[in-house]
Amino acid sequence: MSIDNGTCQLSFPLREEIPSAETLIVRDIDVVGVGALRRHQLTELQKTKKFILHTHEEMIPESVRSIYEAELLRTLQWLRPVKTEKKDAFDFIEEQHKLFPQIFPRTHQALGFTVNKIRDMYLDEMEWSSWLLQDHWRYFVGFLRQKFPAKPELMEVAHWEWVQAWIEIQPFDLGELEKNSIIVNPSLQIVSFSQENSVLKRDKGMYAFVYSSEKATVVERPLDVYEAKIIDLLQEDRKYTPEQLVQMALLSDEITPQLSSMEWEKKYLSLCQDAILICVS
Repeated sequence: MSIDNGTCQLSFPLREEIPSAETLIVRDIDVVGVGALRRHQLTELQKTKKFILHTHEEMIPESVRSIYEAELLRTLQWLRPVKTEKKDAFDFIEEQHKLFPQIFPRTHQALGFTVNKIRDMYLDEMEWSSWLLQDHWRYFVGFLRQKFPAKPELMEVAHWEWVQAWIEIQPFDLGELEKNSIIVNPSLQIVSFSQENSVLKRDKGMYAFVYSSEKATVVERPLDVYEAKIIDLLQEDRKYTPEQLVQMALLSDEITPQLSSMEWEKKYLSLCQDAILICVS
């Protein structure tokens, strides 16, 4: 979007070529409190661009105003805009109409001629309870489940797309990691397909999504029953070293055929390689 003074406003999620203008406008409703991929994108842009931050304090729901204000202060510390400007109210519905097909492109297409009706019904029923525009769609998969209980493929497509959109913006705290320890990536989300999904061209089964800080992207991969078991073990209260994890996995006699210790280790290392697990040596 071009602005009269020669600057350009960034549109999120970032899917298009970055404007050539030296100074870019970003909005609080797109950037305050974000982490993961979106924060990485903004941090990379800081190397060559300057930011003007537009804020809309009067539009933020009262229920989250104090949290928003705290997150705004934290965001200013790393975003370092050259200027912060308070702006007038924006058209919330119009903004969501533009955002919906960007978050849910395949869902948008799969809904066909009902898409506008379903989108508007959701916007009518759901009160805005966040400061980020994108967060407003976090209940959409459940909403679809109520409207189309006989169409699991549609819900699974929407879940698939929402998980990726959610991971792209969430801040994830790893906390303090002990040496020679393993944890599940805090961004991990699982999407299960009850049948082959023709829209996404994915087989029946479980798929893991995480944000990889090393690759600066959302990683997706299928999970087999052995990998799912390793994740289950690590989501319990007990902590494991790699050796202890392999030994505990060997006791999982409910899974057949059973794997050798070397095979379990390969599964564990594969999960580490794709950032499903965070491994500290």
